[in-house]
Amino acid sequence: MSRRRQVGGRQEVFMFLKAKDIAGVNRAVKAVENLGGRVLHAFPPRVMAVEIPPGQIVKLKGQPGIEAVRKDAFPATAIEKADHELGLAMTAWNEHISADRRLRALESPTLSKSWDSPDLKPPDPPREILEKLRQREAILVPARLGARALAEGAPDMSIPVLVGRIAVGVVYVDSTVNQYKITNTEKLKVVIETTEGLNMLSGFEPRAGVNWFYNFKRPAISLAANQFTSANQDSWEDLWRDAAMGALGYTANIAGMKAYIQDIKNQYNADWAYALFVTKYPKFWFAYYWANHVVMDFAVDGWGIDNFNLVVAHETGHAFCCGDEYASSGCTCTSRHGRYQVLNGNCENCATNFVQCLMAHNSQAICDYSRGQLGWNELAVQSRGATTLKGTWTFDFDLGVQGPPTGADIWWEQVDNVTRFLVPQNGAMLAYLGKIDFDALSYQTLKTQSYTATPINGSNNNQNKLTAGTVIGIKTNQGRYAKMRVDQYGYNLKITWVTYK
Repeated sequence: MSRRRQVGGRQEVFMFLKAKDIAGVNRAVKAVENLGGRVLHAFPPRVMAVEIPPGQIVKLKGQPGIEAVRKDAFPATAIEKADHELGLAMTAWNEHISADRRLRALESPTLSKSWDSPDLKPPDPPREILEKLRQREAILVPARLGARALAEGAPDMSIPVLVGRIAVGVVYVDSTVNQYKITNTEKLKVVIETTEGLNMLSGFEPRAGVNWFYNFKRPAISLAANQFTSANQDSWEDLWRDAAMGALGYTANIAGMKAYIQDIKNQYNADWAYALFVTKYPKFWFAYYWANHVVMDFAVDGWGIDNFNLVVAHETGHAFCCGDEYASSGCTCTSRHGRYQVLNGNCENCATNFVQCLMAHNSQAICDYSRGQLGWNELAVQSRGATTLKGTWTFDFDLGVQGPPTGADIWWEQVDNVTRFLVPQNGAMLAYLGKIDFDALSYQTLKTQSYTATPINGSNNNQNKLTAGTVIGIKTNQGRYAKMRVDQYGYNLKITWVTYK
């Protein structure tokens, strides 16, 4: 019996492709999706890691673009016979399914520690350095390329969301100078940690359908240590990044990096793309993000290379406009981030119900605010809108209509001029959530609430629980989850709602 046997759900498998180009890879992706699966990681055009219902695994082989499938670890002899790049992917797979790796992670002394821990440095530069990067970003990349948007108002559609196919250009900036050289062992470790970190991040929301498509580059440059001085510290990254871009055949400047990112986005038919530079050359900090690229050091400061996965996931959160949530970042609960301008309500400086989110702690967890900033609260919406719920009328959250002949979920009952109730109907149930952030409230949190058939008192007196700003969770009579906010109280209620599929 296979030790990787699974009953139910979707099981991860490693696939060899028989594709020569992205068109062949896309055929394999389509075959996986047709069998109810999803691509997790792709190393075009040769291999992919996917998840698929266990009963469909036998049907994968022979599908368009697919050559072979494996559930278990590869023997050392198979990896030795493989070429360098394929061997990397096979070894990363072995590490991914290894119980030893998961046990090491559980026993890590830094697991769940705040990024603000006094004996460690946070995975973002101090505010004065970040401010310099933001200023440079505004000048060099006026089209934003993922920079944060802080203004209130309508969604900013130029900001990316973590949904669909994402191309990641992993650029190892190697060197001919001994102290900056990257070994194959170090490269392998980064592949393992990067795929693990991004797998965790996208795994928080399967409905986003995130497929990570990797493009690996390893330019070797010849900059010596004496070219990095305290006098030119603000240009350290420019020196090695521009040299690396030149070595890859692009112009040796920020425009060359932008061209590379655009090229991999086009090459892989991706919804978005960003670059991850990994190097031993001097840099602003051991990990940071700006202008649609992440920069990381192998040492990851005191966190250690075994935490590279969580740091790269944290920095990728920034690439999709998540705000920092640890105290020394200077975060506030009133700043807005991401395409849908979601408040940063889990900021450690002001959150009333703080959770150990990835953007605040070295933690495999994510809060509702980060979900909203990544664009996930907008997924699979059944109905949404704002309306005036008239007194004595019913409302159907599944259809988003008032006064339906059948299927209503609530009734805004008027007993007399004072006594009023919000009454669940036809098997629907309600959860009173109080005055919380409506935009940040996610489908996942709605599912965890305690729902009852008890009416909510909305009487026009001091017993009223439906004052402006109040949020109600709804489990509809069709089994969907919805959220409703009272925008204005009265005989008629002005409400905003979202129902999820």
